[in-house]
Amino acid sequence: MKLMKLIRSSIFQGLSLLFLLGYLLGVLNLHFSDKNNYCFMTYMFEYPQFVHLSMPENKIYPQYALFAYSEGRFTERARKMWFDGVPVLFIPGNSGSHMQARSLASVALRKALSGGYDYHFDYFAISYNEELSGLYGGVLQSQTRFAAACIEKILDLYKENNYIKSVPTSVILIGHSMGGLVAKRLLVHPSTVNSTSIAITLAAPLEAPLINFDIAMNDYYLSMNHEWENFVRGNQLMTDKKMLLSFGNGPRDLLMPSGLTLSNDSDINTLTTAIPGVWVSPDHVCIVWCKQLVMAINKYLFSIVNPMTKQISYDKQLLMSRAKQYFQANRSMTINPEIPKANVTMTADAFWYEDNRRMYQVQRPEIDKTTYLMIRLVKFPQNRFVAVEAVNVSDKDWIYGCNAKHTYNTHRYCKHAVSLTELSRWSGAATEFRKRKLATVNLHNVMEHYPDWSHVVVKVSPTRKPVTMNIDINDYASRQIFVDLPTFFEFGKRIVKPETERDSLYYELILRDFNAIHEAYLLYVEPTANCKASRYHVSAELHVPWAKNHEYYHYFTHLKRSPMKLRLFKTNPNLTLGLETTEHAKITLLLDPQCQFILSISSSWYNRLAQFTRNYGPVLIPYVAAIVLLAARSIIMNFQESGSCLTIHGALMSEGVKPYYCLVFSRLATKIFLAIPLFSFMFESASWRDLELQYFIKSLLVLPAYMTALGIVNIVAAAIMGAMVFSSQIAHRLLFKIVWRGGGSLAEKMATGLHKLPMIVSAALVCAVPLSCGAASLAAGAAFYAFMLSKMYEEYLEDYVYKIMAKLASKVCRMFNSTRNKYEKSETNLISKALSDAKESNLRSKEIDEIEGNDKDSTNNVGQDGSSNTDCALVSANKESERKPKEGSIKGESKDLDEDFNSINFHMMLFFMWITVTLVNVPALLTWARNFKYSMVLKPDTSYHTGLVMSVCSSCIWQINGPRRNLKHYEAVSSLLFTMAIFILALGPLSLTIVNYGITFTFVVITLQQVCDKEDVQSSTIEGTNESKNDNDEKPKENQKEEADNIQTNDCDPCNENRIFDAFKNLQDKFDLTTMDNL
Repeated sequence: MKLMKLIRSSIFQGLSLLFLLGYLLGVLNLHFSDKNNYCFMTYMFEYPQFVHLSMPENKIYPQYALFAYSEGRFTERARKMWFDGVPVLFIPGNSGSHMQARSLASVALRKALSGGYDYHFDYFAISYNEELSGLYGGVLQSQTRFAAACIEKILDLYKENNYIKSVPTSVILIGHSMGGLVAKRLLVHPSTVNSTSIAITLAAPLEAPLINFDIAMNDYYLSMNHEWENFVRGNQLMTDKKMLLSFGNGPRDLLMPSGLTLSNDSDINTLTTAIPGVWVSPDHVCIVWCKQLVMAINKYLFSIVNPMTKQISYDKQLLMSRAKQYFQANRSMTINPEIPKANVTMTADAFWYEDNRRMYQVQRPEIDKTTYLMIRLVKFPQNRFVAVEAVNVSDKDWIYGCNAKHTYNTHRYCKHAVSLTELSRWSGAATEFRKRKLATVNLHNVMEHYPDWSHVVVKVSPTRKPVTMNIDINDYASRQIFVDLPTFFEFGKRIVKPETERDSLYYELILRDFNAIHEAYLLYVEPTANCKASRYHVSAELHVPWAKNHEYYHYFTHLKRSPMKLRLFKTNPNLTLGLETTEHAKITLLLDPQCQFILSISSSWYNRLAQFTRNYGPVLIPYVAAIVLLAARSIIMNFQESGSCLTIHGALMSEGVKPYYCLVFSRLATKIFLAIPLFSFMFESASWRDLELQYFIKSLLVLPAYMTALGIVNIVAAAIMGAMVFSSQIAHRLLFKIVWRGGGSLAEKMATGLHKLPMIVSAALVCAVPLSCGAASLAAGAAFYAFMLSKMYEEYLEDYVYKIMAKLASKVCRMFNSTRNKYEKSETNLISKALSDAKESNLRSKEIDEIEGNDKDSTNNVGQDGSSNTDCALVSANKESERKPKEGSIKGESKDLDEDFNSINFHMMLFFMWITVTLVNVPALLTWARNFKYSMVLKPDTSYHTGLVMSVCSSCIWQINGPRRNLKHYEAVSSLLFTMAIFILALGPLSLTIVNYGITFTFVVITLQQVCDKEDVQSSTIEGTNESKNDNDEKPKENQKEEADNIQTNDCDPCNENRIFDAFKNLQDKFDLTTMDNL
């Protein structure tokens, strides 16, 4: 039975390691799958200069600074505080620098100079000392206050310049990462609500924090949402004054999931992969210098300047129209009557061409005369829809609707036309395949709105570049293919379309059941054998209806045949809310008409692992904490039942850690918290706005996350055990050399003093909390705790290893001496027989001597015999008296080893809890270290209470050698550990504050129980009775005689186990003395 239980536990641990391996493969995929960066680098024409601007707030925030950007001959103007442009403030993010504004500022300056504009942009940038604002929310409030002061300072600079025609009243904000969050806050901050109107965020977590580390970050998000609720939402007047544009990165951003960059308050949410002319995915830092995006942002900024005032326009309609023009593609197929349309006069003396074919291609090496390609409007079903792809056509308005009722010479033409540019957009293409435009028009819808029109016309202006026009007129329904996606366990390709239609251009693949962010598939587009072209180009665009502007492209060419990775950046909200999913993601294919293609799709477990790692990696932190608590529960329960503490690996293999019950209870707890409004209010979290976390908590993804976390704990536990077992001597010697490099005796005394006087260390930790920060105290306490444990392991293992070696040596010794013992036994029998014969002869001699009267000889003989017997009796008595304490010492040594082992496992359990709390507070430690030269004390300190409480507990727990036996409330403590683990599993992913304070609370409870709890007298009495009974029954009567026979030989036995053990200990002591002398 025990064997089967061990096998099941081993299989379970193997599964956890397998899940961990899958997680590591996901990490590997993230770092190497999308490694190609297609962003162009921005270059400098002159050396950049950042001029420091002094502010009164520098006395409050000495670590922060404000800079003005300039370069070349304009630097002198900045030094003289001469600013007359449009002010723009760049706000860096997590570990960001003010110098990241260089690309945006330099391109804006060069554009103003080369374009001959009468206005320019003055870029300012804030330095936040590269603080980790993405991990530690305590700095966000101070960063916001300083940024608000910077805005006031910048506007004052323009007021002091008397030569400016129009003084700016607001500052444009551009924020990267967490700086984007600060920029959004400044739009509605009470001190800057009237001095800010436009904010552009780059890869900023606007919806929810990536990891809600502390309560300060949670409060910052809640305060920001509260201000937006009060000032903007529902207030149309204020809404018209605010403009928020948010940009996400796409798949190459490993730090910020694109779904978090969305915001319901943003006027435009888009990924860089969907912005016309950009179509690339930069990484988290690259977004600030990606040339394609930098050019698009500056074009937008220059387009919204009022030429009269030379400042930003406040017309919300103009701002929105320009934003849609530069950051949003037109993907509509039907006419919107609300969009104004331009009326155009057409050229009669042009080349008007009409082709009756429904699918055809027109190629010209150059166009020397304006050409109009005419598409007739008819009511036939097969003429319902048209897709037009134009290569190297650069006209802004290039597709029209008109009535060709006029004639010129021999052809019909349109005298007047209406622009249908709203139905066209730039289309992505591979670098070597030229610029492309795409128009998708529902011809029957055009006829409904304009029944007098006869044609849709495509205009091509004269150009020296080769022009290609691909026309595909169809019924639209035949080009929509509904795809049943393969399952996760289905390997190989599933054919979607064996062969596309000849000369076809346009297809749509409707992906049913593609709704969750953790899903991933591969799309293959392969040419058939009868492809006519030696080189071809196919573009595929994934469109997600519930995440507008989240499209991204993939290109298939004769040189690049790799499949398209199909993955989402936002889960379908209906799936999260448990509603029916009525919208489906789709892929738009623009094929090469010269080839026919095979369309197929397959499941991708490798990319699915990457999606899981990207979006759900942070939830492993609370899951690891919950597993640590469940392991502690198993250790305490086993100690209560059997009196021995499990090792950390033994606890991880126990039934209490398996996810059978804990995940079920956590799901129930989550539903209870969501169903009861009071609980929802009490545990309100900024992360609850993250729909991905809501979906995760409600789905079965919690199981692989739990197994992955269990694998992490197993590996970390093995690493810590190995480090403590095999590196304790190295650590101690390193400590000795650091303390006194040549005086090992002093270092040894200091280490021994630390080991014997942990109260001093605890007092130092308590004092360090208000003088530095709680996280520093936790880190120092973890280091000292590890030192203590390594010393305990060293002492225990020495005795344990020597005991095993002594047993083995004793067995080997006895095995080799068995023959000798037999010989000695036979020799002893002969001697005994000879002695008995001599005794009989002596008795006869005595009788004869008595008869003969020989008293002298008989007396001597009797004396010799008596002394001989007396000596033997004394030896036997001495050996008997020596044997009894040795038996007791052997039993005491085994008991001491067991107690030492319990103490080690108990403290290892507490050490893991300490380490977990320390890791959660690492961001506070890093922030304190970064700002140490400005202030020794971290303010605000989110780790203060945790560090103080844990340090106070250490003064008690480090004095305890091991867990106390027979305490009354072990069962209550076990129940508390299980309840807290369920609580962390349920709500820990929403806020790590729950993990921080939850584990601290359980640590306090365990400490108080060990210090204050009383023993259960009845249990201890019963246990003592059982132990004494077992000791009395330990030796059967039949063995007592055998043991008595061996009493006389134990002391002189060279194979005695205790003698060998003492010899090993003496050798170790001599070796240690020699080593210390060498040090």
